[in-house]
Amino acid sequence: MAKTLGIDDAVAPQDRRISGPRPGAGLGWQSRVFAAGWALGALLLLAGAGPARADSEAAPRAVESLNFTGLAELQVTRADQPLSSDTETGREALIGGWLTAPLGERFGVRLALDGGVASLPETPFSGNLPSRSLLNVGGDLFMRDPSKGYVQLGYRWNGAWWSGRDELQIGDVMVSGHRLRGSAGLFRGDFDLEFGIEYLRLTGEVTGTTLSTGNDFSSALPTENGFLLLGGSTWYAADALALGFDVEWGRTEIPGFDNGVSSSPSAHRDRFQARFGADWQPPVASPGVGATVGLSLGLGYYTVPAFTSTITPTPGPGFETETTVNDVYSFYYDIRLGVTVYFPGTSSLKERARSYR
Repeated sequence: MAKTLGIDDAVAPQDRRISGPRPGAGLGWQSRVFAAGWALGALLLLAGAGPARADSEAAPRAVESLNFTGLAELQVTRADQPLSSDTETGREALIGGWLTAPLGERFGVRLALDGGVASLPETPFSGNLPSRSLLNVGGDLFMRDPSKGYVQLGYRWNGAWWSGRDELQIGDVMVSGHRLRGSAGLFRGDFDLEFGIEYLRLTGEVTGTTLSTGNDFSSALPTENGFLLLGGSTWYAADALALGFDVEWGRTEIPGFDNGVSSSPSAHRDRFQARFGADWQPPVASPGVGATVGLSLGLGYYTVPAFTSTITPTPGPGFETETTVNDVYSFYYDIRLGVTVYFPGTSSLKERARSYR
């Protein structure tokens, strides 16, 4: 199952309370990780470009022809909460696709767009967040040899909008995510292997009304910077069946604040995800337009930390306090069902992943 940074890359659930502004963090060590990822991608690209010039006439094209993949997907998520015995359920529906085109013999470009809605599992830290709207857009530039592998650089912008309410205030939240991913893949027989690194930057804004006074307010959410490491494999068990497994681990830095009255130290949020998936092309005739319909199934497990705060007074004049932040993890399980449309639709799953998508 070829990764495209498309449908699966909606902004991940964030346990954000409606709160006042905190200053954004600088890039710091994240910049170094980001630069290292760029350098690694450039080295891989140069390493592959050298021999490619020598046998340019014999090597197959990176993208055989202009093609389109569309996907409609439904996800159901169950969340085990850390401070209660209850299990919450959330749902997400997305529709979109990606267009892939050749750039000469060795390179290709992919443009992706998807969007939808999600209802979130309620947590003790998220308040009442009944639903959110999602939009993801971006593209990939890659160099690929269908007999050996590929290197790829991709960017996605993720947007999420939702409303929240508690006893004190009601507000609207907008979160914007920027994701830049470098990845490389190897093709070996009936197996595809992939490795990658991603830089992530999240910003957001809260606007709302204080219920007791009726006053409107607007504040920026803390800027978060982080990275993600990923690896995965796909086995083409048959021309019409592909089985895949991938894992991801990432860390996001949360900036601290000190407004003279209260303070909170900087913290980090770790996230782990493991996923199994299957793609199947049923043995049915293609429609007259030359498209093939496929089915996909995904099973996932991942952890998402929330934060609890302990506020303690500090020695000195006035009412100064110090806030201690503690991690509390929620455990999520999900199932994803999808319907895929490929155009043109005359290739096996392996041929499509290596020579088209």
